[in-house]
Amino acid sequence: MKRAFTLIELLVVIAIIAILAAILFPVFAQAKLQAKKAASLSNVKETGLADLMYMNDADDNFVLCQNTCDNTPPNPLCVTSGPAQNTATGVGVADSWVYLIQPYIKNFGIMVDPGIGDTGGRVLGSNSTKHNQDTYPHYGYNYMFLSPFYDCNSALSRNSSQGVHPADTVMFTTSEYFDPSRNIGFFDANAPGAWPIISPAPHACIYYGFIGTVATPWTGNWSTVNPLNKHYSSSTRAVAPYNGGNVVWVDGHAKFGTDGFLATGTDYGKGTDNAGNGSLGATILNQANPTTYKWTLDGTLNDLML
Repeated sequence: MKRAFTLIELLVVIAIIAILAAILFPVFAQAKLQAKKAASLSNVKETGLADLMYMNDADDNFVLCQNTCDNTPPNPLCVTSGPAQNTATGVGVADSWVYLIQPYIKNFGIMVDPGIGDTGGRVLGSNSTKHNQDTYPHYGYNYMFLSPFYDCNSALSRNSSQGVHPADTVMFTTSEYFDPSRNIGFFDANAPGAWPIISPAPHACIYYGFIGTVATPWTGNWSTVNPLNKHYSSSTRAVAPYNGGNVVWVDGHAKFGTDGFLATGTDYGKGTDNAGNGSLGATILNQANPTTYKWTLDGTLNDLML
C-alpha cells in the first residue's frame, strides 16, 4: 500500500524551505554585490592605468580634467551637444578627461559601475551623447589637485614628479552626481564633505551640489532628504552601494576605502560638513603641512591658495 504525505508533513517541508530561502537569499545577494564591487575596482584601476599610459605620451603630466575648446581651427577634442553618441568635431564645449584618455581605453563600458548600472542610458544607452559621457561616468577624477581648474576657466596639468606620496594620493574614485537619486555618476570628485569649498581656495573651481536648477543652490539640510547627508556635499560615492569607495591611487594600485578613510586629514564627520552650515564644509586640518590628507599631490595646499 502506497503512503502519501500528510498535510502537516507538507507544511513542515514548505516551512523548512522558506527558512532556508530566507537564510540563503541575503547571502546570495551579498555575494552578487561583492562581485560587482570587485568588477568596479577593476574598472577604476583600468581607468588609472589609462591615465598612466596617457602620461607616458605627455611628459608625465596628468590628464587635464577638461580641455579648452578653440574654435579656430576646429579642435577634434571638442564636442557638441548634439544627439548622436559619437558626434563629429564640434566647438564651444570642453571635453573632459573621459575622452582625453579614451584612445588608451577604447571602451566606454568601464565607465559604468556595475553596482549602479547605466541608469537612463547616460553612458552607453539611448540618452548617451559625447557630452553626457564626458560628464556622467561613475568614476571621478581628483581634479582639484591633479588638474586644478582655475576660476572655472582653464585647467592646469600637474606633473607626476610633484607627487610626494603617490601610493597615498587619490587619482580616480567612484563618484556620483549631486542629486538625491544617487543613480548618476560625475566626472570629477572632491573629498567627502567638501561642500561647497575647501578653504583656502580663492581661484579653484570647485563642483558642489544643487537642487533644481544650477542657479539655485541647495541651502537646506540634507538630513531631511537622506540621513547620509554628508555624502551629498561632494561627488565622492562613499556610501551606496558598497559602504565605501573604490579608488585608484597615483602610483596605479587600486584599493577600497571607507568615507572616513578618504576624508583623512579633515574634520569630516564632526558636524560641520553639511549643507546646513552655510559655506564651511569639511576643513582640511593642519593646512600648513597636510601630510595625512589623501588628495594633495605635493603635500601642500599651494595650488588652492593661488
